[in-house]
Amino acid sequence: MKFAMKKITAVFLVLLTITSLTGCSLFGNGKKTYANYVQSLLDVNYKAEFTNYMNITGATQEEAQAVYDDGLNYLADALMVAYGVNDVEGSDIKNQFVELAKNIYSHASYEITEVVKVDGVYSVTVTIYPIDILLITYDDVVAYIEDMNQRVTAGEYNDYELDEYEIEYAQGIINILNEAIPNIGNGEGVPITVTILDNGEYYYISDADFLALDKAILTTTIVNEDGTTGATEATETPEASTDAPVAE
Repeated sequence: MKFAMKKITAVFLVLLTITSLTGCSLFGNGKKTYANYVQSLLDVNYKAEFTNYMNITGATQEEAQAVYDDGLNYLADALMVAYGVNDVEGSDIKNQFVELAKNIYSHASYEITEVVKVDGVYSVTVTIYPIDILLITYDDVVAYIEDMNQRVTAGEYNDYELDEYEIEYAQGIINILNEAIPNIGNGEGVPITVTILDNGEYYYISDADFLALDKAILTTTIVNEDGTTGATEATETPEASTDAPVAE
């Protein structure tokens, strides 16, 4: 059986969802309150730290867990798309990528570095230190894919069933990423400023602002059409529902 050649794509589709929830009444909104709110959004998505998010938004443990789990699943899917990995029914490929996503996000590094108020509007600046796992594994992944493609061309997989081939290919990618987990580092800080939207009843940040934060979390390698590579912070995301309004 002949198989299609594998390649790394430049497409990352990471969609993190923060469920819109109404929190309990809060008084004295200001720098500390808004800083805590933005911190809680990051912590619930990347660190599985739920307490602050639950206290601020009124979310239940189950709802906070769902936010975190959704993020892991979307990153797992994005990695599979980027590396040309296809899930196989009855295999644990997807579960292994979810576990990879959990390990990757455990290295997320960020801090609230400034909260300012201008003309009555608050903005919060977060300095994010992008995770570099996709950069440090890039050469190994390219070498692995080139080797697999050469073996396909040579006919080494002609007696394989498609599912067997997909599982072997996926496991190779998974192994490369898992082996790099202990060596994960973080890049130089990237400051991202988000605006607190306050309608007098709730406060929240926009989808676009949250996606700007998300894009800085993970540094990715992009393969250009001419074969050159370049780094970009995180991912192209078509849409998201990221508002987590908090009642005042």
